[in-house]
Amino acid sequence: MSPKKASGGDKMSEHTLLLLDRRTMEISGVENVNTFDEEEIILETVMGFLYVLGEQLHVSMLNLEQGKVVVEGSIINIQYKKEGKDIKTRGKNILSRLLK
Repeated sequence: MSPKKASGGDKMSEHTLLLLDRRTMEISGVENVNTFDEEEIILETVMGFLYVLGEQLHVSMLNLEQGKVVVEGSIINIQYKKEGKDIKTRGKNILSRLLK
């Protein structure tokens, strides 16, 4: 199976999620990181929004050109959701925190 290129650039249109011992998660097909802190990470993927909940979470590798992210920490919950107001609001909150 060969990976397909998205029409807009180098990003893969394929989405994979590999979870190792609930401590390390490798994700492909990531288009954007909406928000992140030590307890919650929200990623926009080609398959929808991915919520990662846990403790002491951190993004150890981020390459949006290739659509790849590696998350480390104690992963408690993984959930896909459709875009909603709460996601847009959280995305604005992280941007405002970074710009302060």
